[in-house]
Amino acid sequence: MKRVTIKDVAVRAGVSFATVSRVLDDRPEISDATKARVRAACAEMGYVPNKAARGLVMKNTKTIGLIVPDISNPYFSGLGLSVEMRARENGYRVLLCNSLREEARETLVLDSLLSQQIDGLIIAPVSPGSQRKLEHALGSTPRVYLGNNHDDQCSYVVVDNKRGAYEATRYLLCLGHRDIAFLGGREGSRTRHFRIAGFRKAMEEAGLSGREYPSPAEGDSYQHNHARALQLFREGPLPHAIFAYSDRIALSVLQAAEECGVRIPEDVSLLGFDNIDFAGLPRINLTTVSQHKAELGRRAVDHLFAQIAGDMTPVADILEPELIIRDTCRRR
Repeated sequence: MKRVTIKDVAVRAGVSFATVSRVLDDRPEISDATKARVRAACAEMGYVPNKAARGLVMKNTKTIGLIVPDISNPYFSGLGLSVEMRARENGYRVLLCNSLREEARETLVLDSLLSQQIDGLIIAPVSPGSQRKLEHALGSTPRVYLGNNHDDQCSYVVVDNKRGAYEATRYLLCLGHRDIAFLGGREGSRTRHFRIAGFRKAMEEAGLSGREYPSPAEGDSYQHNHARALQLFREGPLPHAIFAYSDRIALSVLQAAEECGVRIPEDVSLLGFDNIDFAGLPRINLTTVSQHKAELGRRAVDHLFAQIAGDMTPVADILEPELIIRDTCRRR
């Protein structure tokens, strides 16, 4: 049987070849009625788009890659959803990969994405060292970095982690807390570097020094921070407040507090960082710092599309964090 072509579909649907192509890319400027007619014609004729072939003809694949450390982390899942929605609005699809914070795996998934002729890449690198390797491998491929693991000569989108931690610590100090513990974050993490810098600056301005409990270099797991919080609550003395490196760590503190009979916020105030969806649930209602992950994802895609269109000027886009005040902190 003769293979059905895109031109055959155009004749059946009564539209142009270009319109069928735009429908296949799910472009927003095409009406729903036209999309329905073209898709119906595709179904009737058994037409299956050959994306690889179309990519070669059009000199692009309408595909971008996204590499994050771990999509099971609610912060990165929210960020990934924002990237996909913004890309889809512009007729692009997203191929998602996880590095699992392993440089070797990061290299493998990058090679896989490049072999599929992606038009551009958004990536949260494992480390500054891995980012330098990525730069060499990416060549002229458009890319935008997320987070802090990069140099200053590239395009990136990031929240001001130091300012977010500073403002959060100032809030705890204004509530009358003096013995404040900063819990979690790997010591080698650049993100932790900026957050702990903001924490220390606020404490030093108040003439104080806080407690610091970093995670081991090999990981920053829920289990490790839960165990650390249990130790903190059982051995005492209780801190006035705990500033958790992330909301996930704050959740581990909440669990430990319940197991030890420590009341949040009556006995200890608790503050997180990220504003993941779980943080706003009624029984949690965590005070936290928002990174505006949805906006961060949208901006990363927009900057990447600007590069794909030919504007390779490096962009440093630093978002202002926002303190979200809920129920886990109280005046001392």
